[in-house]
Amino acid sequence: MELGELAQKIGARMLVGGPAERMEISRVCAGDRMSDLLGEAGDGTLLVTHVTNMGLVRLLELMDVPGICLVKGAEPDDAVLETAKACGAALMVSREGMFETCGRIYQALRADVQGHRRE
Repeated sequence: MELGELAQKIGARMLVGGPAERMEISRVCAGDRMSDLLGEAGDGTLLVTHVTNMGLVRLLELMDVPGICLVKGAEPDDAVLETAKACGAALMVSREGMFETCGRIYQALRADVQGHRRE
């Protein structure tokens, strides 16, 4: 499923989109520790976190991350927004917490997979 479609299905607000919105997501990693996010970051992986500090800026600069979903209505500062744009990463915000957001993502991706199996 593409990031833009996933954002719509889970009710997340897209802060930075562009070409990254059309990237396919094959994995999801949720976490609050930078070491966990760095370990899972990669092509096709959506990171779900509440981290909005300079660590997130460094992660975007170092890793090939197609998208990040912030939770609990987090409002990233300008440095995070500008870095996401410069790195070509989508950045979206869910108003829900980590558990609810991940549940919605799981349901959306599962429905997408099941829909493809029927075709």
